[in-house]
Parts: sequence; C-alpha cells; structure tokens
Amino acid sequence: MKAAAKKEPTKSRSTKATADALVAVESPAMVRPSRERLSHLARELVDALARSRAVILLKDREVVRQAVAQALAEELRREEDCQENARRRITTMRGAPKPKTREYEELFRQLMEEEYLREGLDS
Repeated sequence: MKAAAKKEPTKSRSTKATADALVAVESPAMVRPSRERLSHLARELVDALARSRAVILLKDREVVRQAVAQALAEELRREEDCQENARRRITTMRGAPKPKTREYEELFRQLMEEEYLREGLDS
C-alpha cells in the first residue's frame, strides 16, 4: 500500500512573494535589485500615491517617479554601507565567529542595529 502524500496548504502568489521578500531582506547577503526593478517599484509607488485622495502631485508624474527611484537607490546604497561596516567590524574582532553561524548572524544583526542608530534610523 502506498502512503498518502501529505498535502501542504497552498499559498497565494502574493503571500509566497511576500514571504520570499522577507527572507531576502533578513539575509545579510541580500541581492541588489536591478535598475529596472527599482524603476518598476517607483512607478508602482507613484501610481498608488496618485490614486490616493490624500496626495496631490505638484510635479509631473515622471519627475516624481525619477525622484522616488533615486531615493530608493540611495537608501539601498546606505543599507549596503551599513552591512559592509558591520561585516568589517566583525572581521576585526578578536575571536570573531565564522560566517554563516548562528553567533555570526546574531552579532551581525546587533551591529546592524547599532549602524541604524548611528545613521539615525530605527531598525
């Protein structure tokens, strides 16, 4: 007799995409989104803002989209700088934990929080 295969509950596409995005964000070796992806996200944000009755765009939609895309790219650069600083601090420590260990991940997360505080950001 064959054993019945255990069915896992199916997730909607958006739920799975959100879960995948959360995993990518928590990983210290996050893949940088492409320029096209940033442009797409900026367009989506501007479209959502334009649909909102609470926001009035004072400049042309394309100008706002470019400013949003530039702000996203700049924020990603700042995030990468914080990650690099945290990694550098770990490597200069005496008896530093090895990468991809639990201790390393906890120390990395703690140092990232310190970097956010130094930058004036909340974690």
